[in-house]
Amino acid sequence: MVVTLGYAEAVDEEFGREVFSSKIGGKPRWLDPTRPLAVDRVVCDECTKPMALLMQLYAPEDEPASAFHRTLYVFICRNGACHKTGAKRCMRVFRSQLAEENSVYEEAAGSNDVSDDDDDITWALRPQVKAAPLCVVCGLAGTKGCSKCRARLYCSRDHQLADWSSGHREQCGSGKADNAAHRRKLQRMVFPEHVIVSEEEPAQAQAEAEAFDEDSDDDGEDTEGITAEDMALVPASGERAEDSSVDVDRAFLVFQRRIQLSPDQVIRYARSAESPGPSEPLFVSDDGRPSIGADANADVPACEKCSAAREFELQIMPQMLNFLSIDSVDPASIDWGTLLIYTCPKSCDSAGYAGEVICRQNFSSQGIGEKFMRAMHGDDSGFTKQFDSLNI
Repeated sequence: MVVTLGYAEAVDEEFGREVFSSKIGGKPRWLDPTRPLAVDRVVCDECTKPMALLMQLYAPEDEPASAFHRTLYVFICRNGACHKTGAKRCMRVFRSQLAEENSVYEEAAGSNDVSDDDDDITWALRPQVKAAPLCVVCGLAGTKGCSKCRARLYCSRDHQLADWSSGHREQCGSGKADNAAHRRKLQRMVFPEHVIVSEEEPAQAQAEAEAFDEDSDDDGEDTEGITAEDMALVPASGERAEDSSVDVDRAFLVFQRRIQLSPDQVIRYARSAESPGPSEPLFVSDDGRPSIGADANADVPACEKCSAAREFELQIMPQMLNFLSIDSVDPASIDWGTLLIYTCPKSCDSAGYAGEVICRQNFSSQGIGEKFMRAMHGDDSGFTKQFDSLNI
């Protein structure tokens, strides 16, 4: 299975000219700028405030024709306390798509003159396309205006009040542009913006994963109940080794082995038309795997429109947290082991934005053991030697 890895890079001038964007944070770049998402679709069920864009990914598909242009949008609440509850209450994912022939985009002049490859086509907005008004704070549909100047638009009263207290109070009606302090305050209400660039996962990582899967199928070897002495290269003689009884979470070890060749990856994209069947996520724990089924109570229910079982498409890695400017030391901060995104395999056509499913899986401190949790935070404490001794 070929996996495409995404990495975060700084925004540059070229990114500003891109029509179809893949990025972390900032304001959404809507696939159809005439139809931005309404705020009522992304209100946190816990604090009832609008969520912020975590990332968007341009993920076009050959079939169906209606998904020729296709973008996924992921929103999460910025309030870390809300993330102590179920992911579905404070996270959302939406799919937006357009056919090749549509009223929004056209081939740019001179594009694809030499090659017939679709990848060589450049696209541009049609001249008659007029973007819908947007919230100045978050970029959602701007349906409310400042009651005084009428010049600034908002998605909600929450963001109107936030803009007012951040500096618009002093500038309202003056005709002046926002000052630097006002702009900085507004920027802090969305996550910092970074470009997502992609490349295929190194062949070595894929080969090791396939070899490990074959070994697991052959001998059914399991790491449950392995002790630190079992894993040590040199047995502890006469003394109990530190962490002498460690319940090793095998999924976590596989996760660590797989990502160590590309430790900066922020997403893993695993959907491909060439794959013989649905792809599997790289789980971070043996615990907390989402249930998939037709039952509406399943963690991943079937598509509400076409009734097809949703399939795994991509996952967001814990490394993305490093780019969100959040306090990782704060116990109430946003955190995850991995975010798993499941979508309709048919990309069934839906007017506007189709809701898909996002699941959160956390690292299991009980299953991993204290030593392995320390390793996750940079304290190796012999973890690498013990890990290698497992021959995973």
